[in-house]
Amino acid sequence: MKKPFVSIIIPLYIISERFFEDLKKYNKINYSNLEIIVVSDKKIILSKLNNNIKFILTHEKQTGPAEKRDLALKYAKGEICAFIDDDAYPDSNWLKNAVIEFKNPNISAVGGPGLTPPEDGFWEQITGLVYSSFFCGGFSQYRFVKRKKRFVVDYPAYNLFVRTDILKKVGGYGTYFYGGEDTFLCLKLIKAGYKILYSPNVVVYHHRRPLFFDYLKQIANVGKHRGYFAKRFPETSAYYWYFIPASLSFGFFLLLFISLFNFQIRMIFISLLLLFFTLAWSSVINKAPILNSFLAAIGVLLTHIVYGTFFVKGFTLKKLDR
Repeated sequence: MKKPFVSIIIPLYIISERFFEDLKKYNKINYSNLEIIVVSDKKIILSKLNNNIKFILTHEKQTGPAEKRDLALKYAKGEICAFIDDDAYPDSNWLKNAVIEFKNPNISAVGGPGLTPPEDGFWEQITGLVYSSFFCGGFSQYRFVKRKKRFVVDYPAYNLFVRTDILKKVGGYGTYFYGGEDTFLCLKLIKAGYKILYSPNVVVYHHRRPLFFDYLKQIANVGKHRGYFAKRFPETSAYYWYFIPASLSFGFFLLLFISLFNFQIRMIFISLLLLFFTLAWSSVINKAPILNSFLAAIGVLLTHIVYGTFFVKGFTLKKLDR
């Protein structure tokens, strides 16, 4: 049976040496029937890296990833579109393992984990450790580490395959959202009756933001978008686990404030803080050296506070700015 033609679509935002190094890894993909489409607001030279690369210039000053992906869709020749971010690169069997899942005609989209690249630096590895903790990822942990195959209703576009005909049928991404655009697409797929499968074998390596500032800045943005989506699109974004960090953040700041005036409350606050930290540390202590796991536990704690705070902010917004 002939292998389906796959269009790999990369919306390029940050032009860096790391991107070009990652792009070389596409030559190691164990699948030949493909094309690579890079969409950018700025002109770059790619021809020397891979003969299968098509470059599309937006002719716009600044566009978001959803707009870039929709532009690529107009030129894509593949039966399947494979979306990946510009800060990620695929495992050599990425396409082969994804295409297998599409033998089931009921599957419209397939996603897989974005693992921490082994070459990432110390602080990036700590962030990867944070993601690996159940007390951080929770029921979405499968997005960052390998977990059992399952059907999902929402999946990030750093590793997402969609049948091209279905993608066009639902109108592509069709949004200006920068963050949450993948949730918007998945919601359209689910509403149209299509199924999204998560497979642990469909692997990409997704570079992490270094702990603490850059990572927490990203988490703040994720929290804000999820909060807004929980109100605007509750079908896939109003699950109770998305509200847990907001509840913890509210309790944290409430107890912190009261503890300034009450010794007993102060002791309760410190005890609860130490308990949560201990649980977070216990979830990663067997995965890395003591110092790494200690820093990761702090990262888990701060993740909940920052995510929860900005989730509330997003929930109260009337309009999500681009």
